[in-house]
Amino acid sequence: MAAVILAAGPAAADVLAGSYGNEVGCAGVRLGYQDSDDYVVLTAEGVETYGSGCQFAQRLTTAPGTLLLSSTCFAEGEEGTTTDVVKVINKGGDGFFVTIPGLEEIGPLKSCS
Repeated sequence: MAAVILAAGPAAADVLAGSYGNEVGCAGVRLGYQDSDDYVVLTAEGVETYGSGCQFAQRLTTAPGTLLLSSTCFAEGEEGTTTDVVKVINKGGDGFFVTIPGLEEIGPLKSCS
């Protein structure tokens, strides 16, 4: 029954309401497009950068302030997609931080509203 509930909506919907990003990412959200290599946006559906991103598929575990999410990821210039476990950490007033395997931690990402 739990898998049905998780699959019914975005994997992180109850934790990530709205859009979170860096300054460039939030400007892109407001303008409706991205135009800089510095663009980063996090939503309940996934994390997106200028040339790559991950779509969250299923929540694997939740600990206070931390989400582990099975994700389908892509990168500009690479063929196909990969399945990775993405870690999203809520550091409160410092914002959200995202770790995608093989990349440096992304953040802080703060509310775009």
